[in-house]
Amino acid sequence: MDGIVARAEAEAYELFMGRWSRPVADRFLDWLKAPTGGDWIDIGAGTGVLTAAILERSAPRHLLAVEGSESFVAHLHHRFSDARLSIERGDALQLPLPAESRDVAVSGLFVNFATSMEAALAEMRRVLRPGGLLGFYVWDYPSGGMGMLDAFWQAAMSVDPEAERSSERHRFAKCDFAGLDRACRAVGLEPAIGQIDTMSEHEDFEAYWRPFTQAPSTAKRYLDGLDPDARARLRGALAQRLDHGGPIRLPARAWCVKAQLPDK
Repeated sequence: MDGIVARAEAEAYELFMGRWSRPVADRFLDWLKAPTGGDWIDIGAGTGVLTAAILERSAPRHLLAVEGSESFVAHLHHRFSDARLSIERGDALQLPLPAESRDVAVSGLFVNFATSMEAALAEMRRVLRPGGLLGFYVWDYPSGGMGMLDAFWQAAMSVDPEAERSSERHRFAKCDFAGLDRACRAVGLEPAIGQIDTMSEHEDFEAYWRPFTQAPSTAKRYLDGLDPDARARLRGALAQRLDHGGPIRLPARAWCVKAQLPDK
């Protein structure tokens, strides 16, 4: 893929979602309390938000960032030059590592996108050494905890009830305490689960709206499928909810999960 195109896609995603993940990544690592000097893997590394936080805060001996998107992999290679970091394009359900080869396996805002959350967690567990630490975080979609997304879909449903099927509340109903606990226990993990509360802050309504029209996402695919009149009605419904002539602040709440494997 052309490097300019890859960077453009990554930058659009950063404006849409990556920037809201950064404060969560820092607080997640503080909560995880992983030992320094270990071998890490970051699954579904995306544009490198959690990858960067690990390198800056967690003193890994080595970090492997695995990402399935060609454009994001190109962006990661462009962004990082740290000798402790390796970057590979790969499948979260078939990680490019032998069993028991990592001390810490983490993922930020990704495991719910895997075709099977349980299979992704089982694969993370497979690559961990005895006593290794598994951790991940996801947005609290079912309760509308990622407010910038929830506001979009609530407005979409007000003009098109069928939009509910595309919403994160519907697609990621397992991303609540009970669902995450069940997914972990299904693969033999004993999880500790917490919450991280932050905010998404948008300069004005246009700054809120524009990333929905640019970054690859379910919301953009939905918008692209609308005719101009329907798109205008959705924008109008959103503006009625959010546009008060100034900054927009919305909740950004994530679930964080960790589990330590037993020593042999």
